Amino acid sequence: MRIFCPRTVRQLPKIVSSCPHSPHTFLRIRAKPQHYRPVSTSASTNLNSDPICKGKVGASSLAGKKCLVTGASRGIGKAIAERFAKQGARCVLVGRSHATLEGVRGELECFDGKSHDIVVGDVGDAKFWEGFRRVRDIDILVNAAGVTHHSPCVLTSENVIEEVLRTNLLGTMLGCRTVGKGMMANRDGCIINVASLLGLKGGRGSAAYVASKAGVIGFTRALAAELGEKQVRVNVILPGYIETDMTAGMAPEARSAALNAIPLKHFGQASDIADAAEFLATNKYANNCVLNLDGGLSAT
Repeated sequence: MRIFCPRTVRQLPKIVSSCPHSPHTFLRIRAKPQHYRPVSTSASTNLNSDPICKGKVGASSLAGKKCLVTGASRGIGKAIAERFAKQGARCVLVGRSHATLEGVRGELECFDGKSHDIVVGDVGDAKFWEGFRRVRDIDILVNAAGVTHHSPCVLTSENVIEEVLRTNLLGTMLGCRTVGKGMMANRDGCIINVASLLGLKGGRGSAAYVASKAGVIGFTRALAAELGEKQVRVNVILPGYIETDMTAGMAPEARSAALNAIPLKHFGQASDIADAAEFLATNKYANNCVLNLDGGLSAT
């Protein structure tokens, strides 16, 4: 199968956050209009013997599965894609940066030499998903793409509110709608959405982000009820503070306050979220799970 990238990526506003409350990774949007050729999915050289390639494929019920992961360029999305590839799955990596996705694909192909696909585009754009309308072989969909913004709601522009909701909530809904049709036809499939603890707890200075993630949680529950009879399982992961590029840049006082609020007294790792994603992808009775991974922060 050859997957074609959208011919253009429209210019989007720059959204940059210093928000200490947003608990998982985000995209800094600096996209410029570009033209992309179809992305080849031809197999690359087997790199099993390369000493820089770490990890190996293990026996897993993910072997032979095809997984589409949005937000796969970095952070949580990348960690999930890496885990699935290590467990024998073939991944379709979705993100905004062709160069970054190529790097991730190269890392994944270290594990077993299998080819993985990349697709560049904007998940919040309905036209992007048109290229997947006839795709019926996706076994697992992971919606991990997201943006965040930090400012009081009354000081947040309409454009920023729209962009956060469009990427985080609408992008998730469009992906589920498009890929879910094929899963329903196959009477098998798994959808894993990545929301945030803030979608339950709320938080100051990130109202648009909180609203988008609360929407993802509610949407997941509704979709689990709608698709369950077709044997399509839908679940959502709620990360707390996870060690990513964003949390690495937190001000010392903000980081200290966050650590003190977490009963386990440390941040999670992206691999912890990948653990949860692997469980949800392989447990056949997991449906409508709202899985907190926050070190106990939600109990405080």
